[in-house]
Amino acid sequence: MTLIRHAAPLLALIRGVACAQAAILPAQKDAVFVTRADIDKALAARAGARGMGAVAAVRAGDDRIGFDVLRRDTPDEGPVVHQRVTEIYTILEGGGDFATGGTLVDPAPMMNNGKPSNPASIGPSLKGARVDGGTTRHVGAGDVVMIPPGVVHGFTRLDGHVTYSVVRLNPDYEKDR
Repeated sequence: MTLIRHAAPLLALIRGVACAQAAILPAQKDAVFVTRADIDKALAARAGARGMGAVAAVRAGDDRIGFDVLRRDTPDEGPVVHQRVTEIYTILEGGGDFATGGTLVDPAPMMNNGKPSNPASIGPSLKGARVDGGTTRHVGAGDVVMIPPGVVHGFTRLDGHVTYSVVRLNPDYEKDR
């Protein structure tokens, strides 16, 4: 219910089914809906796995808006920065310390088999060993974090686990598609 209450306007735009991280969901051009069952299915499909549970995507002009759900049991991903994509996290359950800002140390492109990781969802992105500077805040169920392009971010500590939804805005991704 937290997701519906905090993201209802965005959910009215989004519908789909779970798929593997490497697959690119087709962006829908019509209004779509995501049920709690869709979210549960996406989370179950990635239980014990890494990556995100892609649920749905819509086309907004030349832009792509994606909706994913994730569960993390450890903050092992490390800090990342997306060069073009804006992310909006809604914490569904659990929580932890979330760092934003600062400078990414030892940045490296996020790649998978020599290709950019998940270009439809995260666009060109960098992962680092750690962050110099920045701010850390505790987040918990019901909290929303909005992360514009170019802002370093990541969980640094978890309260056991965290489950969250992510709305990703990827400008110009659908251009000429």
